[in-house]
Amino acid sequence: MIPEDHVWLNPLIHERWLFTADKIERQPELLEIPLQNIARWIAMDRLGDVRPLILWRERIEKAQSSPEAFADLLAFLRDDGEDARFMKSCSPFPGVLSKEERRRFTCAWTH
Repeated sequence: MIPEDHVWLNPLIHERWLFTADKIERQPELLEIPLQNIARWIAMDRLGDVRPLILWRERIEKAQSSPEAFADLLAFLRDDGEDARFMKSCSPFPGVLSKEERRRFTCAWTH
């Protein structure tokens, strides 16, 4: 039987989050991508529980409003703790990394 947290056994998942945080730190305007994803996904009304997306939206909007909150968001993205893992399981960040950037992590794990 595969453990419930089997996805986190892949060390590249955390590395991908670190890479994502670094990219957002260099290009804060990329935060518009997850906000657009959240708005679109909620509007599609195909998700059961949208609370994680609302929490993400609040965290991202706050990060856009102050340097301290931006630093907090980056720290959260780099966090590998249980709470961060739970939130990251409902990630609104597709599109922040390019296909090539994502492929680096996927190929490294599958080869």
